[in-house]
Amino acid sequence: MMKLVVLLAVFSVIVGAQKQHQQQQQHQQQQHHQQQSLPRYKEIPIVNLENVLEVDGKFRYSYEGGDGTRAAQDGQQIVVNNQVGTASQGQYTYQGDDGKTYSISYIADENGYRPVGDHLPTPPPVPAPIARALAHLATLPPSKDGPGRKF
Repeated sequence: MMKLVVLLAVFSVIVGAQKQHQQQQQHQQQQHHQQQSLPRYKEIPIVNLENVLEVDGKFRYSYEGGDGTRAAQDGQQIVVNNQVGTASQGQYTYQGDDGKTYSISYIADENGYRPVGDHLPTPPPVPAPIARALAHLATLPPSKDGPGRKF
């Protein structure tokens, strides 16, 4: 009887160890699958940083990443039509997924955000007859009734 008890104890220890080993393998497989399904982002250090805010509302900042990404902006607070806003200009450069380097310079003020870059689409030129008409209209004296037409 004692041999049977010892034999059952040894058997249960072996079965328990096998179950634990199987659970560990399943857990490792789940972790491996989760790591493969998550997007991989590489850590990019900031190698240079400047951030200045002056008392009068002017500011400038710039930074450079370890991957060559760069950005800089200068700006100030402005008042347009009795409303306070910000006018700024700057540029940024980055490497696209296609391996090309892209650069944008911009102005952002009461007239909106106006980016410039070699890769950005540009509007087609104004047709010649319309350009001539606009040039002619610009030479005319202002209307006596003031701006705009009254119907």
